[in-house]
Amino acid sequence: MISETRAPSRALLESFERDGYVVIEGALAPDAVDRLLKAVDRTWMQERGAPPVSGAPPLHLLAFCGREAAFLELLDHPATLPFVLDLLGPNIFMYHCHLDVHPPEPDVQRPWMWHQDGGIMNRDLESDPRPRMSVKLGYFLTDVSEPGFGNFVVLPGSHRRNTIERPADDDNDLPGAEPILARAGDAVLFDRRVWHMRGPNRSDRTRKALFFAYTYRWIRERDELHVRPDLLDLITPARAQLLGAGADAAHFWMLDHVDLPLKR
Repeated sequence: MISETRAPSRALLESFERDGYVVIEGALAPDAVDRLLKAVDRTWMQERGAPPVSGAPPLHLLAFCGREAAFLELLDHPATLPFVLDLLGPNIFMYHCHLDVHPPEPDVQRPWMWHQDGGIMNRDLESDPRPRMSVKLGYFLTDVSEPGFGNFVVLPGSHRRNTIERPADDDNDLPGAEPILARAGDAVLFDRRVWHMRGPNRSDRTRKALFFAYTYRWIRERDELHVRPDLLDLITPARAQLLGAGADAAHFWMLDHVDLPLKR
């Protein structure tokens, strides 16, 4: 499942800084995608009891990654984690994750979908623009290489704007918005501040994706994460750090005094 470590290219990092996101093509090998799809399908059945059908309510499951070995292996995936380390440094952990399954949906008026990640950060932090604070990886397990498949949609460059203009009619079709056309196995890395939404799934295919958000270890976790007891032997020192492990408060704040696995 694990591919070779990829060093972030200067071109991709420059693109990220300019646009607020970047597509990491082929981050997951086909056999990894297949294994993850099976894990997602098992999770759906545990939650819903019947296969997804057109019009079924979507599944947005928080704190999912401790349910399956395949999910845990994405924590420190060598094709993507180097980008996160380059942007945030080694004193990080995975503070938030969600599994998303979106069956085909009816063609009806949708509510306002545009947002920045970070929740309360966007009220508590005062600067303009606010600091990055975290980045997020979305792994696409189904093909969304055409619009209308529940694509991740962004306003490129909007990570440097605290606000965007909201139409009076809450129309989600904003000028300059771009749907990300990703193939199964591609990952999208994005700055939490970039304005984004999930586009409607008007296809005949259920859209499946996994999201992992990384931030500094001195920020509190967003999700109450639990790992299945039989999967604990998969928790390497690096994964333990990414799951929030630390000896005491100083361990999170005094980076020069600790030997972090991700520094190595």
